[in-house]
Amino acid sequence: MMTKVVSVLTSGQSARGWVFENNPPMGGATGEAFTNTLASSGMAPASVLAREAIQNSVDAKAGLDQKVRVEFIAKAVKGKEKTAFVAAAGLDKIAARADRLGFKEPNCIADLENAKRPLDLLFVNDYNTTGLAGDPLDSESKFSRFLLSLGDGGKEHSEHGTGGSYGFGKSVYSSNSGILTIFAYSRTKDGNDKPMSLLFGCGYYRKHKYHDEGFTGRAWFGHDNTNEHTNAYQIVAPMRDAAADAMAAKLGFDERSEGDLGTSVLIVDAMVNTGDILTGVEDWWWPRLLSNLLDIRVVDAEGGIGFPRPRKRNDLRPFLEAFETATGKSPADSKRTFQRAFNKSEGMSIGNCGFVVLEQDDKMKLFVPDDRVDTVALVRTPLMVVAYHRQWTIGNPPMAGAFFAADDIDDILRAAEPPAHDRWDKDARRLQDATGRKRSIVNKVLGGIHRSLKQCQNAASPPPSPRPKRLSLLERTLANFLTPSKKGPQPNPDPSPAPIHLTYVKEPRPEATGGELRLKAAFSVKLKADENIEDVDIRVRVSCPVIEDGSVGDDLGLTIVSDVALTDDVQRPGWKTFKLTQSQIARFECETVPYDPMWTVRFVPEVEPVESSQ
Repeated sequence: MMTKVVSVLTSGQSARGWVFENNPPMGGATGEAFTNTLASSGMAPASVLAREAIQNSVDAKAGLDQKVRVEFIAKAVKGKEKTAFVAAAGLDKIAARADRLGFKEPNCIADLENAKRPLDLLFVNDYNTTGLAGDPLDSESKFSRFLLSLGDGGKEHSEHGTGGSYGFGKSVYSSNSGILTIFAYSRTKDGNDKPMSLLFGCGYYRKHKYHDEGFTGRAWFGHDNTNEHTNAYQIVAPMRDAAADAMAAKLGFDERSEGDLGTSVLIVDAMVNTGDILTGVEDWWWPRLLSNLLDIRVVDAEGGIGFPRPRKRNDLRPFLEAFETATGKSPADSKRTFQRAFNKSEGMSIGNCGFVVLEQDDKMKLFVPDDRVDTVALVRTPLMVVAYHRQWTIGNPPMAGAFFAADDIDDILRAAEPPAHDRWDKDARRLQDATGRKRSIVNKVLGGIHRSLKQCQNAASPPPSPRPKRLSLLERTLANFLTPSKKGPQPNPDPSPAPIHLTYVKEPRPEATGGELRLKAAFSVKLKADENIEDVDIRVRVSCPVIEDGSVGDDLGLTIVSDVALTDDVQRPGWKTFKLTQSQIARFECETVPYDPMWTVRFVPEVEPVESSQ
């Protein structure tokens, strides 16, 4: 049997801790093989983490229509909490050979014993998924595929509609650790469909020697069961059930009940910023967010909570509109927005394209950055943006596009993706077949996207001129009541005879209610004190429209409570009237119905004297 590094066994039980893999006589994958795969994707590390971690969770969803929830939670432990964590995680065993493991600077090793120096942790938790299901000793189990195997393409052959297919997605966690170390905790079901908890640690280090023994650089945190088996391989089993739950609590994982299935991954010495993760989620997962099939929550180390808001980003809104045009949710006007449907090929549906002419700001600058002008967001069944594709020179007018592939060709496009899943490569080896049909489909897609874009640019109207900045409510009120009449000569015009003050008592603010938001506001209306007028009839209207792609959409339902008697305005449907006296202040409290947190809304109170419009 090969030599190994383990703790001394006691009481007939296997040791629990870190076990480093010995170099096998016939060679094998080193630890670096697990971390290098996605290291040079050309994307920011936080974006790669957002793409791959969520993709892993979406692929493991519990049901076809199940809405997956993923949380990224940062913690910074110090003091006694840090000391306890370092001991529980066995980081001293890693530190003992840290100079041989290939860590980049900076990392946490030098400060492990400095309780005052925070240790950064990042937890990636998913819910409504299967967890690491199956018998963990079975090489086909999700536990084995996720944490032990490398380059396992089983999903390509056995699962449809998934994002991953190479078995490299796991590397995104360790590559974002300063010490290339992670822990996984899963509440799931075993091979007999019985509830089970699992906890396992993995380290993916450089091949090295320690005490004159050779090691691959792979390490595992669990129970070393090697002595219990008559073979030449090291066997390290995950902690299970109560022991796994107890260790998970020591490491800071959120508790999971028996029915709370899913997987949580802890990145030790995390090197990514939660703000960048949130941006990455918006950049790459907006199609699934728009489809209401994904919930994301990001919590920074100070406890600040963030949610993705792709509709609020000027640089993303054109792609969202193009996608909704491609899917038929928004009709194309054939001037600014366009839809192109691809013809079927060999009886298979191909997909649809949508395009939008880009707008400019008041400085004639496009809202979309240069590297995404004239790009087309490539989207297939998992509803992640594979890439912002452009293999052509920028045309005029500049556009943004989206292509949504039909489910018929999803498996073909997945096979055309490299391990980073960041493009569709018509020359990918996995497209090889006897007829060349698969390559033909990918060529048809990429060529059709290019032709469709150029056709739409030729047919498009010039981009609209920048929209004028809207006046604030106060400015509009002053404009309405202080602008003099232009009828006849008025060398010294007086202000309007009934100027009105509108003042916010409570600024419009959204408040969380369950999984939705509810906007609340309060304002008061009164007459100017120096006006020689006792009362005046006032009309008021309060609305709260949803802002969709920069345009005003449907109004949210509003509840309005006032201390004045309101009557319907027969001359202006939708308005109310009331009488306002010099000694009176009219107060209004407003509250919307609950709405989706992804929506942008605008609170608009309007008041005017009745006689001003007669």
